[in-house]
Amino acid sequence: MPALAAQKLLILRTLVETAPDAALRSLELALASAGGQGALATVRAMVEDETADRYVRNTILSPIAPLCQPRAEDLPQFPRRALALLWKALKVEAPRQVAEGAARCNPWDLDNGAPDVFNELCKMAARGLRAAERPEYAAIADMCDADELADYLDLSVIVRNALPRLSEWVSRMSGERAAAARLAYRDACAISDDAGPRMFEMLAAHLPEPWRILRVISAVMDRPNDRYLASSEVKEFGERMLADIEASIEQVRSFDLSGGEAAGREAAQAAQRIANQLTEFEQAVDVAKDGPWGKRIAKFKQAAAQAAETRMNAADKELGLALPLRPISMMGKMGGGKGVPKLEEAPDDALVRRATAALVFVEDLRPCAAQAGYGASRTKVLEKLNQRLDQYIEDSLYVARTAEGGDPQIARAYLEIAARYIAHTRDEKTAEIVRRRAVAAMAA
Repeated sequence: MPALAAQKLLILRTLVETAPDAALRSLELALASAGGQGALATVRAMVEDETADRYVRNTILSPIAPLCQPRAEDLPQFPRRALALLWKALKVEAPRQVAEGAARCNPWDLDNGAPDVFNELCKMAARGLRAAERPEYAAIADMCDADELADYLDLSVIVRNALPRLSEWVSRMSGERAAAARLAYRDACAISDDAGPRMFEMLAAHLPEPWRILRVISAVMDRPNDRYLASSEVKEFGERMLADIEASIEQVRSFDLSGGEAAGREAAQAAQRIANQLTEFEQAVDVAKDGPWGKRIAKFKQAAAQAAETRMNAADKELGLALPLRPISMMGKMGGGKGVPKLEEAPDDALVRRATAALVFVEDLRPCAAQAGYGASRTKVLEKLNQRLDQYIEDSLYVARTAEGGDPQIARAYLEIAARYIAHTRDEKTAEIVRRRAVAAMAA
C-alpha cells in the first residue's frame, strides 16, 4: 500500500488527536496486526504515539482528567477538548518539565508518590488559564469557564495525594482514615473558602459510583445530621443522591418490557442502586424523621418497594401471555381453571421478549430484595411463577410425547422457552433437565 499524501496524513493526525479515548483504544486494537510498512503502518505508529502521549497527559493531569470526560448533566464537567488544549499549551510552554514528567510516569515510580513536576505543571496550567496569553488557553476560555477550571487545578496537589487512599476511604472508613480525609479538606479550605466542595467533586469524579463520596463527606463532618448538611456548602451532594434515587424509582416504575432481557436487567440494577443509596445515605447522615431529607427518604423507601412489587406482580400475567393456555372446557374456564397449553401456533416473539424482561427483573432483585423490604413479596412471586411453569412443562411434555392436544414441534418450541424462563425463576440446572426431558419426549 503506498504512503499517504501529506494532506491526508494531516487530516488523519487531526482525527487521531481528537478521537475519544475509547475510540483510540479500538483503533489501536484494529491496527495491531498492520504490517511494518505502508499507509496502515504509518497510521498505527500515529495511534501508538497518541496513546502514549495521552497516558502521560492523563497521569500528570489526573486530578482533573475525569472532569473533562462526559458525565451526567448535573455534574460539574469541562469539554474533553479543554484537556487536550491544556496539554498542548504545556508542551509548548514548558517542554523540559513535560519531558521530565513523561520520564517519571512509570507505575513503579508512582508507587513512591507523585513527582513534584506533576504538581508544578498543574500550577503552570492554572496560571496560564488565568492569564490567557497563549491561544490554547484563550480557546479554552471560549468553550468553558477557564477560571473555574483553574480553581480545580489549584487543588491538584491535595487531590493527587488523596487519590491513592480514596478506595480505602469509601470501602471502610476508620478513625485514622477519617483524620486523613479531614486534613485534606482543611488543606483545601486553606486555599479558598469554597475549595472544599470542589475537592469532593474531584474525588467523586474518580469513583465508579460518584455518590459514594458522601461517605467521605460524612467522615470529614463527623456524620452530620440532615438539617446541618442540607444547609451546608456541600448540600449539593446529598441533593444529587436523592435526585438520583428518585430517577431510579421512576426507571423501575416505567421500564419498557419490550426491551427484553437487557431492559429487565437494567431496571433491576436501578433497584439495587436505590437500595444501596438509601442504606448509604442513612449510614452517612443522621437522618431525622421530620428533617428536610428524612421525610424524602421515608417516601422514597415506600415508593421504591411499591414500584418493585408492582413490576414483580406483573410477571405472572406476562408469563401467561407468552405461554398461552386454552380452557379445558367452558365449565373449566368459568370455574377459573388455568387450562392446558395452547400449542397450535408458534410462539409470539414480542410476548416472549416481554415475559423475559419481567422474569429477569424478578431474578436480578435477589441481592437487594430483603434489604429493600420486599424479599417476602419476591419469594411469593417466584413460587407462583414456578407453579405455573411446572404445570405448563408437564402438560407440554405430554403433547410432545403423544401428539395429543397440539403440535409436537410447536410444543418443543414452547418447552425451550419454558426452560429459559425456569432458569430465571429457579436455576440453570433445572432448565437443562427440562431440555433433556423435551428431547426424550420427542424421541419416544
